[in-house]
Amino acid sequence: MAIAQREGFSNLLGRMEKGDVLIVTKLDRLGRDAIDVSTTAAKLEDIGIRVHCLALGGVDLTSSAGKLTINVINAVAQFERDLLIERT
Repeated sequence: MAIAQREGFSNLLGRMEKGDVLIVTKLDRLGRDAIDVSTTAAKLEDIGIRVHCLALGGVDLTSSAGKLTINVINAVAQFERDLLIERT
């Protein structure tokens, strides 16, 4: 289930306003997989909410550096999935 469909996350979004900062401990708190994390970060950016991830040194995932970080992590995750498929 995508994070946007989870009741707790929907309640959180209902309380946040443009200019707020959402702080998460790790990326996996933003979604079930890399695509969900990217989609969630983009959705939050669209409504004016910045996202900071403590496990990544507090980087703002809606900034240019944060987007690059997410893209690199997504690429590594896809590479690992591809390797697993090749091995099986």
